[in-house]
Amino acid sequence: MSLLPFLAAFALTFIVTPPVARFFFNRGVVGVDLHKEGRIKVPELGGASVFFSVIVVLTYHYFIGVGELLFPILALIVIGTLGIIDHYTRLTAVQKIASFYVIGVFLAWGLGYRGAAAYLVIGFLFMAAVNFTNMLAGFNGLEIGTGAIASTGIMVASYLAGESRSFIIASTMAGALLAFLYYNRFPASVFPGDVGTLIIGAALSSAILLGRLYVPGLLIFTPYIVDAVLKFTSAGVMTRETQKPTEVRGGKLYIPKDTNLSLARIFLRQKAMSEREVVRRVWAVEAFFAVLAVAYGVIF
Repeated sequence: MSLLPFLAAFALTFIVTPPVARFFFNRGVVGVDLHKEGRIKVPELGGASVFFSVIVVLTYHYFIGVGELLFPILALIVIGTLGIIDHYTRLTAVQKIASFYVIGVFLAWGLGYRGAAAYLVIGFLFMAAVNFTNMLAGFNGLEIGTGAIASTGIMVASYLAGESRSFIIASTMAGALLAFLYYNRFPASVFPGDVGTLIIGAALSSAILLGRLYVPGLLIFTPYIVDAVLKFTSAGVMTRETQKPTEVRGGKLYIPKDTNLSLARIFLRQKAMSEREVVRRVWAVEAFFAVLAVAYGVIF
């Protein structure tokens, strides 16, 4: 298995991200960095560079003979497009859930899964995965760094299992996310937007389903599941608009009273800390489970 997908996606994303960020910034597509004093405006939808790079690299491999990539590519195209549409039109929760579920069923069928039970389960899991990678966000580098670690874990697990097709998907996503992280890490000069976060879950799910990497996949997604459960049990179904933002005082983050919990806020509940510190702690949690996924591949 070659590292060409990783290197190509890294190089392409690294080159494309600055002009993409300038394009959106000049057109007023910006977001406010809520965790900086001074409410700094940062270009949004920068994850379009990750989306573009991943599709280009995977499409190249499809045309040189890896035909099994067709349905993952199509799923990623639709998911990424929905991420862009959502920025401008704000899709409802029902529209997102229904769309992601249908795409999951379509992907399952394309990858050779058959039967109503398989479509029901995989459609639900795909929908959850795409939503979860979009939910574990909010701090500079958090969602992109976590996604890069998760993708690297699946990449190594794919290698150990001899699943070259899954390896191509995971390594492509890992390379693209690591390149984007250079610009999105603290202090972020670009935000990914939904187009950048939704495709993480779609790519990881595609790699897991294609290679039948169920146990490594579950381990990789554990931090995402914990984050989603914490949010749901503490606040029910919520949106970004209904979530109370973390407060910034003296360069440290404080969670407001009577607000939802999350994986990141569990650490902030213990003590106030800098944005970089809380992000690194979440990365460490994901890295721990990525190591477990790799260890499973070594042992079994």
